Amino acid sequence: MPTPPVVRVADDFVERLLRATPRAWVTIALVAANVGVWLANLASGMSPMMPRPIELLAWGGNLLPATLEQPWRLFAAAFLHAGAIHLGFNMWALWNMGPIAERFYGNLQFLAIYLLSGLFGSLASLFFAAREAVSVGASGAIFGVTGALLAALFTKHDKLPAPLVASMRSSLLMFVGYSLFLGFTSGVVDNAAHLGGLVSGFALATIMAEKFDWTEYRSNAVSRALVAIGASVVAAVFAWWSLPASVM
Repeated sequence: MPTPPVVRVADDFVERLLRATPRAWVTIALVAANVGVWLANLASGMSPMMPRPIELLAWGGNLLPATLEQPWRLFAAAFLHAGAIHLGFNMWALWNMGPIAERFYGNLQFLAIYLLSGLFGSLASLFFAAREAVSVGASGAIFGVTGALLAALFTKHDKLPAPLVASMRSSLLMFVGYSLFLGFTSGVVDNAAHLGGLVSGFALATIMAEKFDWTEYRSNAVSRALVAIGASVVAAVFAWWSLPASVM
């Protein structure tokens, strides 16, 4: 029985992605970094399930008065987790979505999307949850990866196999919707970081060239990536100077 045309198109697309980016080494490195930090936390005596906020703060947690004095916490907090369950859920999401996004945008663009989305997630949190509580976790960066995938699915759907667009779009929107709902109802999830990462990832990816659109990527990838990163730096500086004054 001959292979249906739709299946052949999807198979050809996947094969081209794998040829363009053979190894998703950035995703593997990011998972290793997050797990490595958690293991270092455990070695220092931190609880594997329920670390104390003061301990997370000591390791670089995001809290307005501390972060205003030590801006490096904006990145450090994105590699800290409040226990094994928190880490496990985030790494499961990154492991599933990361390789796809990394092959959509290439290794280095994917790394930029991840790190900058984590930065904007931390900045957004400073206006809400992290004003009074310690905020940690890779979810802002992971939501940025989600936003980048959604940007491709909504803005370049004509260059992707239709069945892939339909299945990925529904699953990603369900992931975003469920996560935000959980945040609004549980009171312990930092939705500001989620939304900050989601919006920044979507915006970055909209500017950047996708690797599956090879003609555009080959001619404009570097210039568009520089524009995206430059715009992010300007937006981050503006957000930093707009932060509320510390109340502690």
